[in-house]
Formats: sequence, C-alpha cells, structure tokens
Amino acid sequence: PRANSPYSPFPSALNSYRDEANIRQMMSDYYGMITEDDAWIGRILERLDELGLANNTLVVFTADHGEMLGDHGMYSKFVFYEGSVHIPLIMRLPKVIPAGTVVNAPVAQIDLFATILDYCGLRGPASDGNSLRPLVEGKGDDSTRFAVSEWHGGRQPAFMVTDGRWKLMFGDSREARSLDALYDLQSDPHELHNLIGHDPDREQHRVEVEHMKSLLVKWLERVKSNKLDGVKVRPVIAD
Repeated sequence: PRANSPYSPFPSALNSYRDEANIRQMMSDYYGMITEDDAWIGRILERLDELGLANNTLVVFTADHGEMLGDHGMYSKFVFYEGSVHIPLIMRLPKVIPAGTVVNAPVAQIDLFATILDYCGLRGPASDGNSLRPLVEGKGDDSTRFAVSEWHGGRQPAFMVTDGRWKLMFGDSREARSLDALYDLQSDPHELHNLIGHDPDREQHRVEVEHMKSLLVKWLERVKSNKLDGVKVRPVIAD
C-alpha cells in the first residue's frame, strides 16, 4: 500500500545523506532493525500457536511510512518517491486468507480500518476507506484501483496518486511552487525520469497526466477536501 501522509524534507540535513560511507552505515543499521523485527514477529506468531489462538487471530503487519535510505540523496520519510511512500502490508488469518495470496492492486492505509472490521465480522463508524477483502478473495476489480497520499507544508507537491503503473505528484493550487511529476513505474521503477517536468517531450504524456489528475480530483471530491478547487485549476503541464 501507500502511506497517506509522508512528511516534508529538511534540505539543510541532506548533505550527510549523500555521503557513501554514511549511507552504508545507515543501511546497515536499518537492515539490522529489520532483522530484529523479523525475530520478534516470529516469536509473536509462535506464541499465538502455543496458545491455540492462531486460527482466530487476524495478524496485520504494516508501517506508517517507508525510508528513503539515501535514494535520490534523501533520508527518512519526506517525499512521494516509492522509498518513502510504498509500505508493507501483510495479513494472516488461517483458513480465511489463503497462504501465499498476493494482491498487486494499489491500496492505502485508509483502507485498513474497514478491512479489519470486515474480517472480524464487526460494524463500526463510516470511514473513507474500503475493505480490501474483495481484492484478497479475487472478487475486486484491480484495474480501477488507485491510491492517494498527501502532505501540505513544503515546496514539494502536495499530492501523489498512483494506479500501480503511473504516478502523478501534483501541487494543490495554481500558485503552488512545486514541480509536478509523472513517472511510469513500469519502465522507470526508480523514478529517475520525470515525464512532465522539463522533459521536451512532455506533451506526449498529456493523456496519462490528465487521467491521473482526474483520479485525484475524484478522490478529493469523495473525501470533501478543501484542496479540491485548487487542484482543479492547476494545469496538468506547466508553461
């Protein structure tokens, strides 16, 4: 899934994260923490088995954001690049969720509340998310799925929307000074080529960027965002 709210960067601290030795140390520390997570998660699952609770316990493993870890010369959780915004989501409920099930459709954290209630057979207050159970059971339409993240508070784009292949980073008003971006995650998974920034061939991608903007507008209408009007009037390709 995608995190819903990455944070703003702190440019003054970025230089140390462009140093190769420092990045190697960061990666070592980070992977060490991942190893510790793996060990403790294993102990939790083993304990559920020992207590006879595994078959009626929904286990959800996820995160609130990713880690740039030196990608694009950045660190922590600042931006809409995949290192920051693409996060893990693993669920286990024996005899209900078949082992090895993989969902490739884009989803977001906002869907977790409805999903947990659905699997637990509970009702709760209305939310902006939808249960992911139909996708897990192969009953959902992957082709219509998209995920949105947002952050307001810096010069970076305020919104990100992706349908799994295309990703649009977009400002929240005509006046916003951020540079909008369109990436093809299929041919450019490391997000190195902004197709609409200063690309001389950017007009060739007008159809894709207009489609992605329409998905973002659809989302903002659904959640009754006060940023809707500003996004609507922002041109898809800057002059």
